[in-house]
Amino acid sequence: MDKYIGSMLGGRYQIEEIVGVGGMAVVYRARDTILGRDVALKVLKKEFAEDPDIRKRFSIESRAVAKLSHHNIVSVFDVGSEDGTDYIVMELIEGITLKQYLQRKGHLSWEETIFFAEQVARALMHAHSRGIIHQDVKPQNVIILRDGTAKLTDFGIASFAAAQETRVVQEAIGSVHYISPEQAKGSKIDYRTDLYSLGVMMYEMLTGKLPFEGETALQIVMQHINEVPIIPSAFVPGIPKGMDDIVMHAMSAHISRRYESAEKMYEDMEVLRSDPNARFHYVASEDNSGETQIIGADIQRAARRSAAEHEAASVEGAAAPRTRTRTQTQTRTRTGFRKKEQDEPNGFFEKLAERPGMAVGMAVGVIAVISLLLVGILMLTGSSDKSEKIIVPDLIGRNIDEVLADPDITDNFTVKEATERQESDRPVGEILEQDPDGDGKKKATKGTIITVTVSSGGENVKDTYKVIDFTGKTLDYVQAALASHDIKCEVVEEYSDDVEEGKVIRTDPEAGAELEKGATLTVYISKGKQKDDNENVAVPGLLGMTKDDAEKALTEKGLSIGSVNEVESTAEAGSVVWQSQDAGAEVAKGTVVNIQISKGKSTSNNNSPDNNSGGNSGGQDNGDGDYDDTPSLGSATIPVSLPDNTDTAHVIIYVDGVIQYDDTCSTSGGSTSISVSGSVGDHDVTVSVDGSTTSQTYTFS
Repeated sequence: MDKYIGSMLGGRYQIEEIVGVGGMAVVYRARDTILGRDVALKVLKKEFAEDPDIRKRFSIESRAVAKLSHHNIVSVFDVGSEDGTDYIVMELIEGITLKQYLQRKGHLSWEETIFFAEQVARALMHAHSRGIIHQDVKPQNVIILRDGTAKLTDFGIASFAAAQETRVVQEAIGSVHYISPEQAKGSKIDYRTDLYSLGVMMYEMLTGKLPFEGETALQIVMQHINEVPIIPSAFVPGIPKGMDDIVMHAMSAHISRRYESAEKMYEDMEVLRSDPNARFHYVASEDNSGETQIIGADIQRAARRSAAEHEAASVEGAAAPRTRTRTQTQTRTRTGFRKKEQDEPNGFFEKLAERPGMAVGMAVGVIAVISLLLVGILMLTGSSDKSEKIIVPDLIGRNIDEVLADPDITDNFTVKEATERQESDRPVGEILEQDPDGDGKKKATKGTIITVTVSSGGENVKDTYKVIDFTGKTLDYVQAALASHDIKCEVVEEYSDDVEEGKVIRTDPEAGAELEKGATLTVYISKGKQKDDNENVAVPGLLGMTKDDAEKALTEKGLSIGSVNEVESTAEAGSVVWQSQDAGAEVAKGTVVNIQISKGKSTSNNNSPDNNSGGNSGGQDNGDGDYDDTPSLGSATIPVSLPDNTDTAHVIIYVDGVIQYDDTCSTSGGSTSISVSGSVGDHDVTVSVDGSTTSQTYTFS
């Protein structure tokens, strides 16, 4: 029996059973005895818990991830350590992985693909804004709830295992289908690495196939680096060309030619969702003939050539010549052409293929590729470019733990502590000397070792903390840096035209000041540029809401609720059936929106519009000679066909573009009928069932 089952961690988490086992951790179901709720408890495996470097990185990074708070990210409630056991307390959710969902359905419609991909993109937008790169985006790490919500999980666990390459080979192979070319080559990564993996995931959702397959991890890695996949619509007719554009752009082999951010990728998906005929003709760089080309239909021919060449390659896995003759940049055709970018130097695999003695070369290559594959997965950031010269940072006066946790340093240099610490009057852990010096002028090759001498303290040690320059850092980083020094952090938010939202503008006191233990450092965080109070806002859709919910929705947008009238309607009593300003309309802040609330269906027809004594079909006499111009209300019954391969289906009904119905229905009957209300007359009605849509005009009466 597992030693943790039945035990208590952190004085509050009663461990009940194992619910999952990963490469580095075991996940348990536990009971939070204080809040009375079930949680998921992830415990670092013993073999990793015995490595102090892994434990330190686990603590720093898991606390950073715990700061993430987003609807599409599995919540982290707590992080702790007890008697050498490091753990993370997370939201316990009931659902299946996107991989399991795909295995059940085979492949998804392009609409449902966008439905899930947009949720993952929103999760990445949030994580990236907090300085966190997931590095392992794949369907196995996306949980689908019963209501269709997608939640991204398992942030950065692989990045904690830098000292344990030999222990995570299976983890690497399990992710190799979604790995980016830069991860595979051990090159520097950034947020666009996650976008490549999202592109692969979308490809699999659309086609039910992975873009690259092989019998070994090496074969798959070679394809990621050297080949272009066949476009999704070649496998599944009916996929919009714009969807091909999005997926292929996200999967560009060169990191500099993908989407520049998750926001940009999300924006394109939004455009395609509203207009299936939209195209995203990303400009390609010039080919060898100097002729600028556009990525269009002929990319499919290039992809097919790539696939054919791969199949003709030797069984030993020799690299086929790269067939990617056009490389994408972020410039689109409507904004003109961008100056040709310099091609990146040939990578390890291309050079290997050119060397004499291929039999020996490929034997060495197999080992090298697996090694690089592991480095690519396990590193948080980093680069294999050893020729780049970078200014040596000044580390004197900084704490060794902070330096080792600073990616701006560890991405570019290897910081090594001298064998013995030196007794001094400086706090324990403060760096006293470094070699080479950081005078602000000296440059060194990327990856250079900086040897530092660290204080061990002494009889007359000054228990103070020297403030470092936090400008441009995230609040998470600042809090992690101050925590080990018992320095309190006071946060003040203010607008800034120059500093990105969420980043540090300045501190008080400034860098270089010394604070005593228990003192407070005031950190000024940017709220971004101040918005114009006179800007227009979009009117929210209120139909179907209660009065209170409608008022809240308007208030959040800076709008006001006006008159509230009750009218007879087939809609549920108490729900909004009409609003004076159309949903989505751009209006000035402070605009008043009138609404009508259903009081249920009338038991008589004495007050129907046909019996109005005034005989005015355009309105009803309100008693003082004026006429109310509110429209007569009607309804229509919409037949909905349901799929037979699932137990439930997510049904959304739009009336003139506004959601009138949104719920999960049982598919047991094969079909259902849903009544929706609106003004008397013809309306365009769109029905979405699990992302598959149909449209028709209905007459409401």
